[in-house]
Amino acid sequence: MPTIKTITTKKRIREAVVNIPLSALRCILRYPKEKKIVCEINTDSIKRLNEVETLDEMINEARLDYALGNYKTFDKARDLIAELHSTA
Repeated sequence: MPTIKTITTKKRIREAVVNIPLSALRCILRYPKEKKIVCEINTDSIKRLNEVETLDEMINEARLDYALGNYKTFDKARDLIAELHSTA
């Protein structure tokens, strides 16, 4: 997956990682001499894979799910692993 780096002012460097699925890319033009291509990117696919959330938001969602009873318990690691694989 490509990594996009952005530079901000005051000599601070911020790095952002954006996951782009190959199915979201569509090649438009090729420039073989410059070794460049121009592509369209489906923004819906990017939004689907790259949900912006802070750690506080994720913790608050987990607390809310726990308070509402939206969780499962497992007695065996094998059952937990099977559940994780089924939701992936």
